[in-house]
Amino acid sequence: MLRTRLFAGVFFLGFVFAVGGTLRLAISESMSRPAGNAGDYQERAARQPQLARTWLREAVRLNPRAASAWIALGLEAEQAGDLKEAESCLLEAEKIDRQYLPAWSSANFFFRQANDPQFWRAAARAAAMSYDDPAPLIALADRREPRAMAALERLGDSARLERGYLHFLIRENRWREAQDVAARLISRHHPQDSELLLALADRLIAAGEGSAAWEVWTGVRSGGARGLTNGDLKTNPSGHGFDWRMTAPPAGSAHWDAARIRFTLTELTPDTCGLLDQWILLGRGSYRLKFFYRSEGLAPQTGLRWSLVRNAREEAQSGVLAAGGGGTTEWNFQVAQSGLFELRLVYSRVPGTTHRQGRAEFGSLGLAIL
Repeated sequence: MLRTRLFAGVFFLGFVFAVGGTLRLAISESMSRPAGNAGDYQERAARQPQLARTWLREAVRLNPRAASAWIALGLEAEQAGDLKEAESCLLEAEKIDRQYLPAWSSANFFFRQANDPQFWRAAARAAAMSYDDPAPLIALADRREPRAMAALERLGDSARLERGYLHFLIRENRWREAQDVAARLISRHHPQDSELLLALADRLIAAGEGSAAWEVWTGVRSGGARGLTNGDLKTNPSGHGFDWRMTAPPAGSAHWDAARIRFTLTELTPDTCGLLDQWILLGRGSYRLKFFYRSEGLAPQTGLRWSLVRNAREEAQSGVLAAGGGGTTEWNFQVAQSGLFELRLVYSRVPGTTHRQGRAEFGSLGLAIL
């Protein structure tokens, strides 16, 4: 009986050890091989980069429609120098998923391989699929084709891409190309583009590209002859392009109302400050500026005068306006060389006078060549 019990005990211990060994083996195998779905293998590839291609191949075997796994496998193959497998994987991702990411991934791969036909194919597809900022794609395309209009022809004809390219060209200060792209946007007549086009006109003016700025400006504002813009002051000065920019004097105020602009000056107004200005394109010749003017409360020599400036240099200036007024006043001046000018209304205290609180009103401005 004792021998039987000892045998039974030994048998039981052997069974326990055997079961334990089997469990340890099962646990070991389960730890070395993740659960059977593509997502698990992709996670394992991220955690174990040295085995990434192995895990990613298993992922696409389990789920051949996992585009993200195909992309990851393609990039891993490229890094390993297997360009044939890399291309095959990225093209498979494009076939499965016809959205932006696969096309963008392919465009980058073919860009790195200097494969222009495949790059432009994938880039055009990415451009058609993207609903986000196209700036990264545009920057990439510009490195393959630095001519903006040619690149646009390759990427596809869309207002969204043209807007993206215009932003890109403005940042790069490429004014000639920016003007070409702007012309395409202007032809579409989308009101939403007005702000961007006016910003371009401002940048062109700041760059001294007056004629180009005028083309953009008139494209947005529906044409018009060169000369004063909004001279009748029927609309509130926008401060953009060739419209008036109205500036409140320090410690004073500026107000537009009913085709008039009124400036209030005080005892605290600085000795010199700008009040109103407009960019204007002028040719050689004699000009006459006519305007309505009146003042109340200011010194007899108000300190108000007009100035014509080119390249930060004053080319002509009017006499100081006398107090009172109440009718049409004019100023004649000469332009010796055609170009982009800034017409300014300024306040500059006349020596020997003191600041007084008062106001001045202007309207009905017109410029004629004599």
